[in-house]
Amino acid sequence: MRKYNYRTTVHIEDTTIKLGFRAKLPDDYKGEKVRVQAIFMQRSLERRFPMEVEIVEGEAGPQIKADALVELPYVFANPPRHKVNVIYSVWLGFEETILKDQPFPIQKDLFESYDTKRTKNMGRFVLGTLALPVLILKNYKKNRSKTASLKEANATVYDYSGYNYSPRQRNTDYFSSKYDHFVKQIDVKENNILFLSERLPEEGGNLARVMEQCRQDKEIFVSKFLVPKTVSQLSRKELRECARLCARARVIVLEDFYPQLHSLTIRPQTKIVQLWHACGVFKTFGYSRLGKPGVAPQSSMNHRNYDLVTVSSEAVRGIYAEAFAITVGKVKPLGAPRTDVLFDQNYKEARRIELYEKYPQLEGHKVILFAPTFRGDGNKDAYYPEDAFDINLFMDGLGEDVCCIVKHHPFVHQEIQPDEKYADRVLDLTGKDHINDLMLISDLLITDYSSSVFEAVLLGIPMLFYAFDKEDYIRSRDFYCDYDSFAPGYVEEDFSKMKERARKILNHETEEEAEAEIAEKRAQFFHDFLSALDGKSTERIVNHIKGEMLTKLVKRR
Repeated sequence: MRKYNYRTTVHIEDTTIKLGFRAKLPDDYKGEKVRVQAIFMQRSLERRFPMEVEIVEGEAGPQIKADALVELPYVFANPPRHKVNVIYSVWLGFEETILKDQPFPIQKDLFESYDTKRTKNMGRFVLGTLALPVLILKNYKKNRSKTASLKEANATVYDYSGYNYSPRQRNTDYFSSKYDHFVKQIDVKENNILFLSERLPEEGGNLARVMEQCRQDKEIFVSKFLVPKTVSQLSRKELRECARLCARARVIVLEDFYPQLHSLTIRPQTKIVQLWHACGVFKTFGYSRLGKPGVAPQSSMNHRNYDLVTVSSEAVRGIYAEAFAITVGKVKPLGAPRTDVLFDQNYKEARRIELYEKYPQLEGHKVILFAPTFRGDGNKDAYYPEDAFDINLFMDGLGEDVCCIVKHHPFVHQEIQPDEKYADRVLDLTGKDHINDLMLISDLLITDYSSSVFEAVLLGIPMLFYAFDKEDYIRSRDFYCDYDSFAPGYVEEDFSKMKERARKILNHETEEEAEAEIAEKRAQFFHDFLSALDGKSTERIVNHIKGEMLTKLVKRR
């Protein structure tokens, strides 16, 4: 455990606390990403809050400078019963040091939640509507964003009148009211597990594998609401049915964000399990992104009602706890079900045979799998810059024995147009075969910021990271660690250099020293992110749910 010479500052005004942390960088610092968390401790409960970090020059050398402005009523999902202490955690890459020797006590009264219950008043809604142009103009002058101005104006009217203009919020409120109704009308069904998602489960994904395992268990009653619609698209009938299923479930299992669930006051007998859809951590997400554009505010209740989050290694528990605003004790390294098949040699060989039968032109060729992530804010505006990767320029000169599979993120719907001479060697399999299966017949994965890198490490596939917009991506999304240090493969930002690097990798012309360095990075990568994976994740998670959630009641803290 590292030792830090540090000092802290605290300033409290009303129910807002300004935290400052200053520490000397360790002498053996090697350029790792530095992150600092303020940890609010209440006996066995905690909340990890991300701080803004800078490395600045001080009299004694480089210093860590971290600050945070925290609204205390939103720190915990429920007001604390006991005194709260603030301590700090410093991360160098994925090495964490918790500093407990200077706890700062805060009175529990300062954490009392604001009264957010809204009383509906149509008269106020009419007045708010008449004032809407003024509110929008006022907000626009402040932040110069049309979208943000409209959202803020809508929120103001909602707080004032209990009504708003958002179909999503109206349906969420209706769903919440129906859940409260059913909680009073029906009891929890013993040993009932509800699988919940607003998109169809991916074949072989975490949700699908756990659901199938539960179906095979005669002691478990499986129900599901897997409707590929957002809450704003669901009908009143669908909202009522979803609310009814949630009210009678002993356990609700997710693998992604399900927004309307976090509007509920979940009954104590029901537990929520978040399998999440990816291994490890790479891009920042959830509350780790507080303060960035388009991110939910500190008052948001998103994610906070999880009782169990399953992760792929011990090292990432503290990061998931921060991202979901839950205590680290609820984050357990039980594995990632989607990776189980990657330890099954019979499965892998069978899938290779199936894929070669399906795409015979790939057999006997060197196969490049190009699988970048999307740009944009989400499903509605997702894209990949077409000028960043010209498939014809890329294929030119690579050799007749090279094929390329293009596998865009499911959110991206852009057709590629290879020249006729490459048509039989370029396949666009976006939205088709699972990317993990395609890796089984690939000689090289080219990606950027995609979570597919975790499975690629498990399979031992060479990787090339084409990060042409790395700096822009860091500004808008950011990473939990230094990108170049994290990437378990070569990193190139220029198209021509990326193409040449791909050629060298395929032809085994890379430098021996560079390969040794990458092998070392891959070993560290496995330790940091994948150490809980062994082909038995699905079985382990289902056994944990049965043993800890179905056979006994655990009072919700």
